[in-house]
Amino acid sequence: MRIIDVDYIEQNMKDETAFILRCEEFFHDKVSMAVAKILNAMKKGTRIVCLTGPSGSGKTTTAYRLRDYLRNLTVPTIMLSMDNFFLPTRLRPESVQNDFENPLCVDADRLIHTVTELSEGREVEVPSFDFVTGDYGPSHVETGNRDAVIIVEGIHMLNPLLFDPLRERAIGIYASPRTRVLTQDEIVIHPHTTRVARRMLRDYSTRGRSLQQTVISQESVNRGEKEFITPYRFNAEIHLDTFHDYEPCILAKCLKELPAFRQELTPEFVDSHDLTHLIRLVESLPALHTTYIPRNSLLREFVGGSKYEY
Repeated sequence: MRIIDVDYIEQNMKDETAFILRCEEFFHDKVSMAVAKILNAMKKGTRIVCLTGPSGSGKTTTAYRLRDYLRNLTVPTIMLSMDNFFLPTRLRPESVQNDFENPLCVDADRLIHTVTELSEGREVEVPSFDFVTGDYGPSHVETGNRDAVIIVEGIHMLNPLLFDPLRERAIGIYASPRTRVLTQDEIVIHPHTTRVARRMLRDYSTRGRSLQQTVISQESVNRGEKEFITPYRFNAEIHLDTFHDYEPCILAKCLKELPAFRQELTPEFVDSHDLTHLIRLVESLPALHTTYIPRNSLLREFVGGSKYEY
C-alpha cells in the first residue's frame, strides 16, 4: 500500500509543470510494463485483454493508452467497451431492471460471441447502448483480425460470467487508484474518496448529474463493487495503480470552480455523506495554475479536454 502526504504534494507543486510531467511519465511506465506482459502472453497465443476496475478508476483511458502503445509497436489492436453490451431494460431480469452494477444486465453471450468472431478474423455487428433510452443505439460493423489484440474494458470483465468463457485465451488487468493521501492532521484519504471526486466532476460535466446525485448513487456503486467487482481481482495478472500524485490538486481546482460546489456540498450534506475529509483536503491544497496536462492523460477522462472519446 502506497501512501503520500500533503507536504510532499505541496513541495512538488513549487514546480508544478515538472511535477505533472514526472507523474505522467510514471503512469506511462506502468502502461509500458503492462504492454510487456501482454506481448509475452501473445507468445503463448493469448490475444484477449479483459480490463476492469470500479467506477471512476480510469479504465477507459487505460484501455486507450494500452491500444496506442500496442499500435505504436505495429500490433493490430481492437477495442471493445462492455457498456455497449448492456441488455435493454425490457430484456433484463426483473430483479435487476436498473441495476447496472449487476453483471446480469450484460448480454454476456453476445459479448463473448463478438470477441470470438473478431479473434477469428470475421466481421461482426457490434451493438451500442443508449443510457438515456435504456435501449440499443446504432450498431456498427467491426472487422476482425487473427493477429490482433482485443481489449475489452468494463466493470464486469473479470467477473466469472464474462471472464470464465474467455479465461484460456485472455489476460486480466485490474486498474484502479490505490495510493492513499495522508493529510496534515494525519487523516488517510482512501482511494474510494479519490474515485468519488473523479466521478463528481465527470458526471456533472458529461452525464448531467448533480454533485449530490453522484454522491448518493455511490451507495449503489459501492454495493455492486463489493459484490461483483472486488472479489474477482484475483483473475487479473496485471494490477495498475491509476493514481497520479498531482491529481488531488487538479481535482480540487476543478471542483472549486464549479458553481454547484458550494451550493450543493453544504456542511450538512458533507457531514451526512462522510465527505468532511475530502472537502477539507480540497480547500487546503494549492491551486494548479498550469494548463499543461497532456491530452492523453488519464485525468482528462474526469476534468475534460481529452483526445479520446468516452
